[in-house]
Amino acid sequence: MNHEIIESIAHIARQRNLSTDFIVGALKEAIVRALGHRYPGREIDVRIDSKRGELTILIEKDVVQEVKNPDIEISVEEARRAVPDIKPGERTKVVLPLDTLGRGIINKIQNFFQQKIREEERVRIYKDFQRRRGELIKGRVYRIDKTGVYLQIGADGVIPPNEQIPGERYRLGHDIYAIVLDVDKTPKGKPRVLLSRTHPDFIRRLMEKEIPDVADGTVEVRAVVREPGKRAKVAVRSRAPNVDPIGACIGVRGAIIRPIVQELGNENIDVVRWFPDNIRMAASAMSPIIPMMVYEDDENIYVVVKDDEVADAKGKDGLNVKLASRLVDKPIQIVPLSEYKPPENLLTVLELDINDDIKERLRREGYFFFTEVPPLAELMERTKLDERRALVLLKKIEEGIERKLIES
Repeated sequence: MNHEIIESIAHIARQRNLSTDFIVGALKEAIVRALGHRYPGREIDVRIDSKRGELTILIEKDVVQEVKNPDIEISVEEARRAVPDIKPGERTKVVLPLDTLGRGIINKIQNFFQQKIREEERVRIYKDFQRRRGELIKGRVYRIDKTGVYLQIGADGVIPPNEQIPGERYRLGHDIYAIVLDVDKTPKGKPRVLLSRTHPDFIRRLMEKEIPDVADGTVEVRAVVREPGKRAKVAVRSRAPNVDPIGACIGVRGAIIRPIVQELGNENIDVVRWFPDNIRMAASAMSPIIPMMVYEDDENIYVVVKDDEVADAKGKDGLNVKLASRLVDKPIQIVPLSEYKPPENLLTVLELDINDDIKERLRREGYFFFTEVPPLAELMERTKLDERRALVLLKKIEEGIERKLIES
């Protein structure tokens, strides 16, 4: 038995990804527990030398003149061979021959040992997946029922019904991705990893995996909103002035974004440019529509669009404007151009006496209204106008603001 147990330590440590010290400690504890039933109230000392392959068990026994119960007693003559001055009535530790344990005790040791190993594995898995919350993970589908889709991920991984993409079909044996949402424990104490394919971060993690410029940090995903299975909007910005964040994410003819769309069951993804201010962000979020005018008050953001673009601006079931509102975290109201009334306190681009090409440039760069004259350098950089035309535009803006002040 000595050889069998010692040989098992290294094998179990490798197989279960546990330290040798833990395995040795677990084996000691299992032996003490198993022998505790035979030797109640007695100190049991287990010594394991995993390097030399030695296992020694010492049992505390009473020193007596006449032995009546050899399991817990030792004669004074025999005890004095190890401790010459020991006296009757004292106790001493005696080596327990391993071949006297019996199959029953060995089975108990094995059961207690395996239980300890399982408990440690559960603790390790629980802590590991707690640290991995929000991480993208790939697993093979091994079970599908009304409680969820179960994946092989090194633990019990489940995608509950409310975290599954509506209408998506799953097949046994297929590999799919999900993100780690949380980890809890079953009634039996086993770790259960809750997974999601509907969380907005699922798209974020897929982009980090599939898009090189996102993976290396050149392009940053600032925000993601979605209606799983239908449509999503992703706001991105570039940390490199020469990199177009939208082009980097979509690719030529959608080649880069296509694997993500396919993984999501053909969920439509709008990649839009992120801006720190509400007006420019709202205009960007309305993609593919380019608003004629955007302004806000304390409660709403108002997006003015051409009459024939109202339906596209709202989107099917109002989804486009709903997602755009969530992206800017403020309600967006769609206003048809025919119903638009210019705000009294703002000089809008629509009111400027300039050609349509320049109005379009201004709108594309988020200039929908003016309360003051912008700096020349800023205007030139954003609109790409030469200095002469930029100065003409600044003059018209200045005149328009003065006129508004007089009218008010």
